Amino acid sequence: MNRWMAPAAIALSLLSGPLLPLGGMLGGAAMAQTAADGNNSSAPVDISADEQEVINSQCKTIFRGAVEVLQDKARMRANVMTVYNRRKTPGKTSSSPTGNNDCGDVDRVEADGNVFYVTPEQTVRGDHAVYDYGTDTIVVTGDVVAVQGQDVARGDRMTIKTKTNDVKMESNATGRGKTRVRAVLYPDQNKDKKPAAAKP
Repeated sequence: MNRWMAPAAIALSLLSGPLLPLGGMLGGAAMAQTAADGNNSSAPVDISADEQEVINSQCKTIFRGAVEVLQDKARMRANVMTVYNRRKTPGKTSSSPTGNNDCGDVDRVEADGNVFYVTPEQTVRGDHAVYDYGTDTIVVTGDVVAVQGQDVARGDRMTIKTKTNDVKMESNATGRGKTRVRAVLYPDQNKDKKPAAAKP
């Protein structure tokens, strides 16, 4: 992957919906609709930051200052976002003057400070997030709050397996002698309503 295409890879991976499985964890019935509608991964990607630094010798790109990645209806924000690319030859430092001939595909993306992932259906907030391309896993840590509709889940660490849509929330807070997470779920108010009878 061309080093300058890394921002597109970030957005395609982070904004195409890997966090949408939270609705299943939160118990929201609207999740099927959300997953079906999803984000358009072929939509243009818009990345803005106060500053961008490309360190080809280390195969990484750093976006600093109010970083915002937009694609279709999804948005990710963080204070700093760092993209790490794999080396084509592990352990080898680049011999090219431009440094990018030995940098391959994206390995992982780290977002730090006031991390938000927002879609019209949900918001996830944390202090730090890492997306590992090799394992297709997203880990959000530090005062994690996931909101979908009225449903809210809180913890210290949320792990999302994007291939299987498995979500695990963990907490360091203790209650009743052990660590606990907290979720407030609202039943679907429309499921018990019967359609109005047709008038003759």
